[in-house]
Amino acid sequence: MDLTFERGNAQRPKGHALVYFRVDTEPDKLYASYIVVLPVKADFGKYVPPFLASHLGNMPLNDFSAFAMPPVPEEISGHSELERLSELRDDDLVFASSMFSFDLPRMMEGITDAVQSYSDLCSEYFERQGLASAAPPEALDSAEPAAVAEAQAEDDNSYSVNEVLLSLMSERDKLAELSRLLGKLQFAQEGRDDNMTGEVTDEITALSRHLPEEFQVLNLLAAASEATSQGSRLAQLYLDRCFRLSDGDTASAQTLENQIQDLREGS
Repeated sequence: MDLTFERGNAQRPKGHALVYFRVDTEPDKLYASYIVVLPVKADFGKYVPPFLASHLGNMPLNDFSAFAMPPVPEEISGHSELERLSELRDDDLVFASSMFSFDLPRMMEGITDAVQSYSDLCSEYFERQGLASAAPPEALDSAEPAAVAEAQAEDDNSYSVNEVLLSLMSERDKLAELSRLLGKLQFAQEGRDDNMTGEVTDEITALSRHLPEEFQVLNLLAAASEATSQGSRLAQLYLDRCFRLSDGDTASAQTLENQIQDLREGS
């Protein structure tokens, strides 16, 4: 597929792009997705929560270096929004192709082709820089190999598969993942598995960075880490409060906040 770069340069792709399609029968609509080319290949299956894996279709999870999310382009309000988003995020903005009408199988095929074409452009760029494996394009202009390696190490958190996934998940899915991790933490505590406890604690801490501060996820984690009946009750109240806030039910969230304070003061 021939990609048209409206922002960015096909000879120097950034490794992350907003890509969009037009539909001839719907001239006022655009359908967009977001392509990410990872700086290293990954065995994606190790990181994908079970509830999310079913949404990823036929992605090659064991040798995973590029993907689009959502896997089927979604309608977006207009071209000006794409331009503004790409500028704010410093993304490439790419037009993929036009289709006669919205057809789900063809649209999925189109985004698959766009991912492959964009990934190929990135690979060609990296090869021209004399690298056998992908590194973030922004680091390649003048850096020596040692400096590139150092930059990759510093940016590891931003490019990790978990961080990419969390940034693309809806708030509701993040809360579902938080609920799952709390169950896993309780299981690890009951089994006195310190390694698993540490891993889950790190996962919840990472997840907290992708949820609003008012959700108090770190307070929830502190309560759950007490491994007591009161801690478990506090953690459940905090979790329920997160869901109420996400639903916009501030009255119920305040009631839960009062229960949390009462429980803490009564301890």
